[in-house]
Amino acid sequence: MPVERGWSRNNLGMQLNSRQEFPANPHEVYAMVTDEAFLRHASERMGSPDARVAASPTRTTVEASVDAPPEVRPFVGERLGIVQEVTWGEAAADGSRSGTFSITVPGAPVTFAGTVQLAPAASGSTVEYAGDLDVKIPLIGNRIEKEAAPAILEALDAQARVGRSWLTR
Repeated sequence: MPVERGWSRNNLGMQLNSRQEFPANPHEVYAMVTDEAFLRHASERMGSPDARVAASPTRTTVEASVDAPPEVRPFVGERLGIVQEVTWGEAAADGSRSGTFSITVPGAPVTFAGTVQLAPAASGSTVEYAGDLDVKIPLIGNRIEKEAAPAILEALDAQARVGRSWLTR
């Protein structure tokens, strides 16, 4: 399944975009991404077996600890605590939904926040994230953003790979 992603600088930090395709309709994909069992499974597959997960029909929260990317270890250490929150709006007739997301690093001035769109596609569904990565550390924040962007996008891609596998089981 194709994955599209990229980043660019703007006045709010670094703009990141990621688009994944799933072999299921939007209703099935939404049920998956708001399922505690799936979120726990995805966290385990991504290296955080002790993640704390909470899910409701409109909001999910995952608190996890993952290996820090080598580029940012001098600033955060070997493991990186993250909190991912997603809030979803109501479904349209075709199952599409929009929402907001944030990924924060507790105790660090790092935020990746923006919008998430779930939409039908010829292959099933797409999920698109568009947001700003902002590291508020004087003098080196821009460098950390540039080094962290590929790792964040890879984490979204990994979550999508786990999701595609989950949907085909």
